[in-house]
Amino acid sequence: MSTQLVSTSPAISRLLSKSIDYAGLFPPASLPLSEAMETFKRYLNGRESWIISSMVLPIDHLTEVAGALGDTPFRLTGIPRRTEDSQLWLGPLQEDCSRLRAFIAANPQITLQALEIPLPAPADAGEITKRVEELAPIVNEYRVFLELPPGDSSFREELAATIAAIQRHRLSLCGIKLRMGGTVPDAFPSISKVAEVLATVRDHRVPIKFTAGLHHPLRHWNNELGVHMHGFINVLMAAMFAHTCRLPAKNIETILADERSKDFVFSGNVARWLDLPIRTELIEDLRHLIVGFGSCSVDEPLDDLKRLGWVD
Repeated sequence: MSTQLVSTSPAISRLLSKSIDYAGLFPPASLPLSEAMETFKRYLNGRESWIISSMVLPIDHLTEVAGALGDTPFRLTGIPRRTEDSQLWLGPLQEDCSRLRAFIAANPQITLQALEIPLPAPADAGEITKRVEELAPIVNEYRVFLELPPGDSSFREELAATIAAIQRHRLSLCGIKLRMGGTVPDAFPSISKVAEVLATVRDHRVPIKFTAGLHHPLRHWNNELGVHMHGFINVLMAAMFAHTCRLPAKNIETILADERSKDFVFSGNVARWLDLPIRTELIEDLRHLIVGFGSCSVDEPLDDLKRLGWVD
């Protein structure tokens, strides 16, 4: 299976290599399982393989998945059931983790890349600490990304409390998952919120990955939804420069807001935004902290990248 991109620049190859977790089962694609699995197999065996990292699957669908893929080796990102009741969420999570362990043991051709856990809305910061304490013994052998509940009213406090709990319990394999969009305008976080999250995880060296709404490289207006959609090149480059240049949130916002392709240049072993450069070696080093993004489409991102002349 090919893992190298034939492209106009090694820099963008390293930036995007194994960056997409394919989520064809989820909106807006919402494909039937059989169709999503066939699409994923096509990606694994095609020219798209360089950009594919894993397939995102609900844990309660795993029995069906084994029959659909047979002996095909692949990486899995598992999603447990979402439980809004913070008092009842631990039971279903324990059941899903047990189901996941049994599935991996019975299917050695499948590697678990990560477990992405949506957290229920907390009553206060102390409850977040309790949630992480409950999680630690259940998931400590997995790479885990915690998704905070939607909404802006207490997001900053919840993010700080979650990161503090992760660090207190020395969960070195644990990171943050940030939802970048959805099927309604309110699902798209503001530029200022995204910039603040990027600065915060940078300051604490906590890994981050993104999900939903990142089908296109650059920020743009979507007429159908009536909202500006974030671009995955904006987001990944903003995260990279947040680390390398120690940018404050306001400067990170400027990269996230840039809709001009000419401001992003990938030439040889250097990626640039305006006059800020970053070399391939540093991009590779940072990818363990800036992990990638989930997308229900792989064709859309690649088609746009080709139209921009950034990949072949």
